[in-house]
Amino acid sequence: MTRHRVPDPAATRPIRVLQVVQRFYPELGGLETHVAEVTSRLREMPDIEITILTTDRSGELPKEDVINGVRVIRRRSWPREKDYYFSPGLVKVIRSGGWDVVHLQGGQTFVPLVGMLAALSARIPYVLTFHTGGYSTAGRSVMGWVRTRALAPLLSRSAKLVAVSRFEKKSFSADTGIDPDHFTVINNGGALPPVPAGVLPQPGTIVSSGRLEKYKGHHRAIEALPIIRRAVPGARLTILGGGPYESELRALAATLGVSDEVTIRHLPPTERAQMASILAGSSVMAALSSYEAHPVGIMEALALGLPVLGCDVAGIGDLVEDGLVRGIDVAAGPAEVAAALVDMLTQNADGKPRAAAGFELPTWEGCAAALADVYRELAPARAPGRPLRIAQIITTLTTGGAEKQLESLIGHSGNAHRTIALYGGGTIADRMTAAGAEVDVLGMDGLGKLTAIPRLALRLRQMRPDAVHVHLLSAQLWGIPAARLAGVRTIISSEHSLMETSMEMRPLTPTLRRIYRSLESMVTRTVAVSATTKTRLLRWGVAPDRISVIDNGIDFDELAFADDDRQARRAEFGVGPGTVLIGAVGRLDPVKRFPQLLEALAPTLEHGFRELLLVGDGPLRGPLAARAAELGVADCVHLTGPRPDVPALLAAMDVMVSPCRDETFGMAVLEGLGAGLPVVYAQCPALDELGEQPAWAVQLAAADSGVSEAQSIRLCVEQVLDLRASGRFPLPANISDAYGIDRTAASFDRLYHDLVTGTALPVVVGAGNDR
Repeated sequence: MTRHRVPDPAATRPIRVLQVVQRFYPELGGLETHVAEVTSRLREMPDIEITILTTDRSGELPKEDVINGVRVIRRRSWPREKDYYFSPGLVKVIRSGGWDVVHLQGGQTFVPLVGMLAALSARIPYVLTFHTGGYSTAGRSVMGWVRTRALAPLLSRSAKLVAVSRFEKKSFSADTGIDPDHFTVINNGGALPPVPAGVLPQPGTIVSSGRLEKYKGHHRAIEALPIIRRAVPGARLTILGGGPYESELRALAATLGVSDEVTIRHLPPTERAQMASILAGSSVMAALSSYEAHPVGIMEALALGLPVLGCDVAGIGDLVEDGLVRGIDVAAGPAEVAAALVDMLTQNADGKPRAAAGFELPTWEGCAAALADVYRELAPARAPGRPLRIAQIITTLTTGGAEKQLESLIGHSGNAHRTIALYGGGTIADRMTAAGAEVDVLGMDGLGKLTAIPRLALRLRQMRPDAVHVHLLSAQLWGIPAARLAGVRTIISSEHSLMETSMEMRPLTPTLRRIYRSLESMVTRTVAVSATTKTRLLRWGVAPDRISVIDNGIDFDELAFADDDRQARRAEFGVGPGTVLIGAVGRLDPVKRFPQLLEALAPTLEHGFRELLLVGDGPLRGPLAARAAELGVADCVHLTGPRPDVPALLAAMDVMVSPCRDETFGMAVLEGLGAGLPVVYAQCPALDELGEQPAWAVQLAAADSGVSEAQSIRLCVEQVLDLRASGRFPLPANISDAYGIDRTAASFDRLYHDLVTGTALPVVVGAGNDR
């Protein structure tokens, strides 16, 4: 079976990513540095288009700027002096910017809350990186936990959550109840320039680095210093950082009599060479913070070979577990801290150059590359070579034209499909599964309908499809609202069964029309399976620009005549080699008019001379069998029930009849012609659209012609039997060109791509039939 592939989308526009951060340059801090470092590298990637959205508490900065080659959008925020501020202007930028992915950097203010709500309402997949820090007061710590719990519903609806360490992943998974598999760990980057020549470790020197907050633990090193100096008289402590706790640290050093031995220096983030020199000139690092999500400063020290004593907690605990840091209990007192530091100072008192510890420092390049992979996973339509993920939703997979069409589409598409059958499986579901297709049966009949939409929405959120494609009215009724609830941005609805007076056996009432129009307003595009169906949709008030016509497709190769199949199937039903076998294929519903066919042909049927084969299943199967018995033709009327081998049954036939007068396409007629049979039919919009028809396709008299339907059926059957040659009729080229399944699959693949990406693939002549 040949499979159509979508043209490589590598040449389409890049993935449009919006990174949302509460503050950015000219403000300085760890989060600002992180965003600047990764975005400056992401902008170099040809398939990523990166933009930063941030706030302006001053009201004095430009609304748009370019920093390090990256576009920066600012929106005013209030109040100016508080940590928790609002910036309502962010919402419009997120909702109307045409972004493929929204990435929220940091989770500790109202900015990510606003960002998640805006992205969710716009059905844009969003990612959040936590960037957590510690708290200097118990009240703020409790507030942080409460905020995380409150955000859990929004976090659970994210496309991905990014933790900067294993600890952060475990911690947030436990606090929110979100599955650990929903998280990915991407370490912050770090980089230090080469250490200047001649810089050697100075015996007795201790360094502690980080913002001057109480939770950072600098005071623990000061409290231990007097005890350390009894064993190492020349011991000194250098604290690198700035912040609100500086005066308390200086007062503590004065109280303990070590002011002259404690140096506090503020190094701007740009002074990387000076940082490298100080670390290289120290004997040991004291990292006594009670919370570090991902301690980049510690890893930079390790990369220089500097021994580190750290509290065995949070992100530092990961490094202790890896054997890279000497751990100490976060509750250890000054004497215990001093004893550990004295031991490490003694072991590193020779002042000789240190070799790097063999520790590979995470880089900003690696961090940016990992984020780019997340974006590509969430927007695969613009990741070269990646197929789209399509969720197909249909009522059942028993028998029927729409079900068979879906099976054929999936078998010839270049995308990755997963099918959800709402009520039940059946013949087609079994065949699809055997062919390797992914099929889920939800079993939503009965009371299951009460929870249909939330259950289906949950399944879709777990699947994270690029598009949802619904088929038939029940699937539209449940599938479209569920897809909207799940945040799926692209929803396609195929209309298979809109007849002149009914839809799937339901009369076309004003109520049904209102329901249908309401559902249609929630989809991205409605697909009509024929021009006839489009005309009916237009009469219902669907806007022309919301309709695409993609004709049903037939796998004509599958229908090729095989004499072995003919003999085997005729033998199965006891049909002799000289018997004329008239056949019909379709669901046994009133609209297909098989009872009228039976009534018309019954006078001509005779066992061993002329018999009737009805292929399909449905509510009329029992009544048809009973009527055949009443008419005395039970021995020459064969009701097959659901069958997976329709091509073989077509091979067994000599004539096909399709008496249905209310078709949207006429697939059974085309399948009969594809099998080389002469065909009698009442209505076939697909043939009507082609104009010229083969002589062995004979149409019944119109219902208002004055000729009785039974007489018309008998006359037309005799007419095509007179045309019947010893072999099969060839398939006309205009039919195979217009309605081949490869052409239909190509059209759907192009439609999926165009709607998901917002860009149009070039039309390849002969590769599609959408219009």
